[in-house]
Amino acid sequence: MKRLQISIAALILISLSACSSPGEPAQQKTSIADSCIDASRIQKQEVISNQEIRFTLAGGEVWTNRLERTCPGLKGQGGFSWDASNRICSGLQTIYVLDSGIPCQLGEFTRATASGSAG
Repeated sequence: MKRLQISIAALILISLSACSSPGEPAQQKTSIADSCIDASRIQKQEVISNQEIRFTLAGGEVWTNRLERTCPGLKGQGGFSWDASNRICSGLQTIYVLDSGIPCQLGEFTRATASGSAG
């Protein structure tokens, strides 16, 4: 329970820092496999399913992460946390489902299209 509280506190701190951090220039890549997103650029996180999360970054970039495996309860809980880090990395980052604390591994990031679907 204490780990969850610390993770939530870290998530809040990172979210607050995103409000005051300047955005970086938009990248033209469609995939950032084995790469990271600067956590201070994350403005919004949306759980799409138990295996998909959409990250909206400063400057309007939208990246979708398809987790390596289905993450039980992720959609139902509607949120997650991660250990305090300046970067969220594909294939390396572990997230924790809110309330249950179930750990799940992020997969590859893919740029989302204007309609919001990955591609």
